[in-house]
Amino acid sequence: MRICVFGAGSLGSAIGGLLSSKHELTLVGRDPHIAAITNSGLRIMGGRDISVHLDARTALGDISQPDLLIMAVKAYDTESAIAICRSVIGEDTMVLTLQNGMGNLEALRSWKGAKAFGGSTTMGAMLESPGTVRLSGLGRTVIGSDIDPDGARKIADALSQSGIPTTTNENVIEEIWSKAIVSASINPLTAVLRISNGALLDSDVISRLMDEVCSECVAISNAAGIPLPHGSLIERVHRVAMGTSSNRSSMLRDVEMGRRTEISQITGIMCKYASSLAVPAPLNRTLLAMVESLAVVRGERLIS
Repeated sequence: MRICVFGAGSLGSAIGGLLSSKHELTLVGRDPHIAAITNSGLRIMGGRDISVHLDARTALGDISQPDLLIMAVKAYDTESAIAICRSVIGEDTMVLTLQNGMGNLEALRSWKGAKAFGGSTTMGAMLESPGTVRLSGLGRTVIGSDIDPDGARKIADALSQSGIPTTTNENVIEEIWSKAIVSASINPLTAVLRISNGALLDSDVISRLMDEVCSECVAISNAAGIPLPHGSLIERVHRVAMGTSSNRSSMLRDVEMGRRTEISQITGIMCKYASSLAVPAPLNRTLLAMVESLAVVRGERLIS
């Protein structure tokens, strides 16, 4: 399969690097990361240590039409990424989002219709240095098969063949909500406390706090008509934190680097649902304010 990963951050690079073992892969991102890959290849560390050489570029340019485009940009960049891809990517190309937060699938389906697939992944990856990514866990990847089961299966097979454990699920909205709840339970706390994912489980106080954040999110999803089992979500949050224990979440890394975070697309959307549905969410609101405050303290300009 000919695949293009648009957004060469830590996750996009890890997925692209693994996919390149079985498929024709193009990775689109920014320098100096792309320049390092072009010069020396992409190195993936952690568990396995591999170096791969692939087509890495900073623009789509004259790219051969891919069979699959994986959208891996930050959630707040989805609309601008669609605008870039719209004039280059053909109508037959399938598009998959594995991004954090909610609203990405809706944006992609407004462009690609039934060719847009939602998904979620708990793969953990960190950008060590330009050209080098550390994989902290393969996790679990799920592709939504609600509209096109055959297309979803093709995508899942392509990922699985490359060593990325992947299944399909016809209820993609539940899957996206579940992933968003996991992200909302883990990422903001790691950013505020400046700790790795696994450290959330090292303290009973922090672990209980994480569980309470998760409980608020489950109450919001149930009120929104997305029934999710409370106990299973708590277990999943713990499983992800443990499975990616050495990982420093993307939100924590963004805070440390003074970059814009995805807090609005994760916790912010949870809080908007809570407001519209009259569901109490004091912990999520507090975490939203605290992560946004970190940006203010650093003198960053916030864009909601």
